[in-house]
Amino acid sequence: MEATLEAQLNSIQEVQREFDQQMEAPALADELVQLTTVVRQRLQGYNVPQAYLDVLAVANGVEWNGCQLYASRDRTFLNEAGRIKYAVRGLVEANEAWRILDYNCGYVYYGESGLDLYRYNLATDGFEICTRIGLTVVEIFHTADELLTRVFELMLE
Repeated sequence: MEATLEAQLNSIQEVQREFDQQMEAPALADELVQLTTVVRQRLQGYNVPQAYLDVLAVANGVEWNGCQLYASRDRTFLNEAGRIKYAVRGLVEANEAWRILDYNCGYVYYGESGLDLYRYNLATDGFEICTRIGLTVVEIFHTADELLTRVFELMLE
């Protein structure tokens, strides 16, 4: 994993501890293999970038400061009363939900916030942050590392 991403994950983890929260457990190696296989099968032959897999190997989904990076699979957590405390969306499940609308079929979504979506554009072969309303592209990145670095910056703001 790129040193910047690792440092940012460590910073997010430190801030979470201050609020008595913790980072998600790492994805297991077989979960990552399964994810890459299922993504290729169900998302137009897309190959998951190694940078994203490296992040999931440290934390299987990251959610902080209103931003969420999808996990290897959907997970729901319950509180002591048995009610849903929060859910972490899975990459494949989230993308299948996005693709209900045809215009989303040209993208692979990696995460979201209340304002933005973090995605890969299949047509331009680039990573983007776009607004949730209007889908206006506000930032473009050449690599998954660059996109993930920016998402973690947003989490740490």
